[in-house]
Amino acid sequence: MLEDVLAFAALPLAAAVVFTGIHTWFGLQVLRRNVVFADLALAQVSALGATVAVVAGHALQSPAGYAYTLAFTVVGALLLTASRGLARSVRQEAFIGVLYVFATAATVLVVDRSPQGAEHVKKMLVGGILSVTGDELLKFVVLYGIIGALHWLIRRPLLAAAGSEDGRNEVGKVLGWDLVFYLSFGVVVTSSVATAGVLLVFCFLIVPALVGNLFSSHVGVALVIGWIAGAVASAAGIFGSFLIDAPTGAVTVLAFAATLLIAGAIRAFVTAPATQRRRNRRVGLHVGGLIVCLLLGLSGAWVVIAPAGDHPLLAAIEMATGIGPDRFMTATERANYLEAVMVEHRHKAEIDRLYDRERQSRWQGEALTADEIRRMGSMQQTLTEMGRGERFVMDYLRTRGRERERWYVGLPLAAIGFLGAATIVRKARRVK
Repeated sequence: MLEDVLAFAALPLAAAVVFTGIHTWFGLQVLRRNVVFADLALAQVSALGATVAVVAGHALQSPAGYAYTLAFTVVGALLLTASRGLARSVRQEAFIGVLYVFATAATVLVVDRSPQGAEHVKKMLVGGILSVTGDELLKFVVLYGIIGALHWLIRRPLLAAAGSEDGRNEVGKVLGWDLVFYLSFGVVVTSSVATAGVLLVFCFLIVPALVGNLFSSHVGVALVIGWIAGAVASAAGIFGSFLIDAPTGAVTVLAFAATLLIAGAIRAFVTAPATQRRRNRRVGLHVGGLIVCLLLGLSGAWVVIAPAGDHPLLAAIEMATGIGPDRFMTATERANYLEAVMVEHRHKAEIDRLYDRERQSRWQGEALTADEIRRMGSMQQTLTEMGRGERFVMDYLRTRGRERERWYVGLPLAAIGFLGAATIVRKARRVK
């Protein structure tokens, strides 16, 4: 099983590493220019071009589809370059925001003419990196290798233009290098969005660059750190999506967010100067404790006010302590509740068994006949409806138990939480 996963994930992971390699470099320049959302705007313009191509009857991976996408992206690059020259009186981010909103609205209008518009929008957002082929990967390597080599040769003027505040000095030269940057950036985004999607491309661009800048102001060192962080996040996202059987693009975006949080914690609590590190730890303990206490207090208060509502924090506490609402039921209610739990678990296990059988037959064993698939689907639907009935009984009895539990658990939980929050706030004021 592990070998199958590794073989299937090899190409997507290689593509993610290639994307990380080129986008981290562009991300460092984007951060220097203070135009963080330029990638999102340019990616959305690229998605608009791809949408127009699809509505016009061209496949996304066809030469015509790529031409449409590239043409729209070039126009977006020209507009971003022009906005740099207008940024003397208005911040460039304002122009970028307008471009993004316009491209998004135009995409919605164009998609409205497409019979599969919703599916196309989903693909543009999260992409389909799992479907990347060896030929596509080779094209990415060649194209990004050429652009990377070109940027290496002209890195000094590009970085100098990125560091220029508003282009007042040698305006033509700065805008010229900006045009080179945005045009090459547009080519990269055009190629990446079709495979990885808008959201994941934004993560490839910004998150590794942010991680690199957290630990070094030197471009070369930040680039290497960003490459490592991006590769780790990509691997975690792709293999994590297999583990939990969830969309790869969305899981990888969350993996990048988690990587950034971990990097920020390491920077604040481990590698920062000693004085700042002690202060960060003290502030972190206060903030973390305050959040926990407020969550406990609000959760307890919510149990007292609305015992029939959803209480995820209370459910976690009940699971950890073994003191659940069944402890506050009558003997008859408890027996009915435990029976409903057992029956619901049995139905769920049977549904999972049928699902696993169908999945194994699709990938490993003999294919099921249409009649077998229909019978299995009917059985799954029946078991699902029966499970809903058991869950209704469980919810009703749980509410009865929590109506009594709120005075023994909810009220003390609210008191402990709010008193703890008040104590932390008072201590924090004394420290100041």
